[in-house]
Amino acid sequence: MMKYLLRTALAVTMVISVVGSATAVELPEGPCGSKEPGKSQRRKAGEGLPPLPLPVTPQRRTEKKRPPSPPPLVAKITHGKVYTVKREGKSVKYHDWNKDPGDIKTLLNQANKELDFRYTSKRGPLKSFPPDPARYPVYYYTGSHGFSLSDAQVKKIRQFVRSGGTVWGDTCFGQPEFFKAFIKQMSKVFPGREFRRLPPRHPVYHSFYDIETVQYIRDVPDIEGKKGPPVLYGLEVGCRTPIIISRYDLSCGWSGHVREGSMGVHPSDARKLGLNLITYTLGTYRAGRYQGQAKIYHEKDKETRGDFMFVQASVGDNWNTQPNAIMNLMKAVSKQTSVKVTFRRNTVDLTSSNLQQYPFLYLTGHHDFQLSQEQVKALRRYLESGGFLLASACCGRRGFDAAFREQISRVLPGNKLSPLSKNHSVYSVLHEIKKVDYSTYAKKTETKLPLLPLEGIEMGGTTPVIYSRYGLGGGWRPFQHPFARDIASEDATQLGVNIVLYAMTH
Repeated sequence: MMKYLLRTALAVTMVISVVGSATAVELPEGPCGSKEPGKSQRRKAGEGLPPLPLPVTPQRRTEKKRPPSPPPLVAKITHGKVYTVKREGKSVKYHDWNKDPGDIKTLLNQANKELDFRYTSKRGPLKSFPPDPARYPVYYYTGSHGFSLSDAQVKKIRQFVRSGGTVWGDTCFGQPEFFKAFIKQMSKVFPGREFRRLPPRHPVYHSFYDIETVQYIRDVPDIEGKKGPPVLYGLEVGCRTPIIISRYDLSCGWSGHVREGSMGVHPSDARKLGLNLITYTLGTYRAGRYQGQAKIYHEKDKETRGDFMFVQASVGDNWNTQPNAIMNLMKAVSKQTSVKVTFRRNTVDLTSSNLQQYPFLYLTGHHDFQLSQEQVKALRRYLESGGFLLASACCGRRGFDAAFREQISRVLPGNKLSPLSKNHSVYSVLHEIKKVDYSTYAKKTETKLPLLPLEGIEMGGTTPVIYSRYGLGGGWRPFQHPFARDIASEDATQLGVNIVLYAMTH
C-alpha cells in the first residue's frame, strides 16, 4: 500500500512541479497577430467550347469551380473573457482562445497535403456544437489564462467523449495557468481517473510520424536544453486517450511562426505532433463509438441464474476498458457450447465478502497498479479456495504487464508464472488451437510473437491463473484496434471460449 501511495504522490507531484516551476519564467502576453490562412480556390481548365459557326480556334477559359464542402473535424471552442494588453503605447484587446486565429486551419491545410484528405473546422461556444462526434470529432481548447466549465458543460463533454469524441488542449505560450485549469476542469468530466504524462511508447507519438524528440523555442522545465521528448498529458477512457493536452505551446507552431520567449515547440515539430494527433484521433474513433454503444443482455426483472457469470475485478482507474467486447464473448460461449450463460457482467472489489461466491474472475487494465495488503490476502484466499483468475494486458500495454507479474508474485509467492505447454488442455478443451494470429499493430511493434500466448500458474494439478500479455478482450471486438497489441479476433474468441470451459471443468 505504501508503494502505491508513494507512486500516486509522485505522479501528482510531477504535474504540480511541471506547472509550479514555470511560474517564475517570464512569458509573452497578448495575441500573436497571426491571421487565418486564406481560402484555397480551385481553378480548373475548361473544356474546349462547342464548335463555332465561324472558322476560328475555340478559346479555352479558366473558371472557378466550387468543390464539395469538406467535412468538419475540429470545433474550436470559444471561452473566457476579453483581455487587454499594452503594445507600443496602445491598448490591444484579444480573446484568450484566439491568440492564434490560424492555428487549426493551417494545421488542417498541412494535413490535407501530407495525409491526402480534406477536413475543415469551425469555432464557437460549446453550446453551439452537438455532443455528437459524427458531426465534430474534436473539441479544441487553447489559451493562456484559466477557465472553468459549468456542470452542464461537464455533462456535455462527458457525453461527447463517451460517444467517441476527442478533446484537445493546447497551452498557449506554455502558460501554466491554462494547463492547470484544463487538468482541473477535464478531471470533472471523468472523476476518479488520473491525468498521466503520456509515455514515449504511446501511439500518439507514432501514429503517423515516429516522434521521440522535438525542438523547443527556449528551455522548458521538463527538458535539459532546447531538445527533448514532447510533453503531452492524457486521460484514458476505455482503450483510447480521448482527452489530451500539450504542456507546451503547439498552436504557434501550427500557425507557422515562432513567438519569441514562449515555451513552445518549434513549428516543424509542432506540425508533426499535430498530424499525429489527427491520425490518432481518427484511428481510435471507431473504438470510442463502439464502447459508447452499451450492450445490455441481462433481464433485470428476473433473478440471475445460470451456469456461468462473468465477474470482473475493479482494480486501478481504467479497469473497465471493454464491456461490450465481454458481452461478445458471452454470446460466443452461449452459441458454441451448451453452457447456460448469465448475460450479466458483475464487478467486484477484491476485498469484497462476495468474492468467494464467484468461481471466475477477470482482471485487465492499461496501467501500472498496486494491490494493497488486504487485496493480496483476499486474492490469495480466493485462488487457494478454488477460484479461477483470467488476466490480460488490455491492448497489450506494457505497464499493466509489468505490474501484473509483480503483483501475482506477491499473491502467490513461490509459484512461477510460466508459458503454458502446447499440450495444455486449455488449448483443446473445445477448439483445437495450435497457434494464434495477432493484430497488425502487434506484428509491427513486436520482434517475435509466440505461437501460443498464454501463461499460467500451476497449483495442485490445475491452472487457477491464466494470463495473456497480449490483448484478449480487444480480439473479442468485431474490429481491430489500430494501436493495440491484441490477439486476432477469431483466435481471441476461441481462446476465450476455451478458457471459460477450462475454468468451469477444472
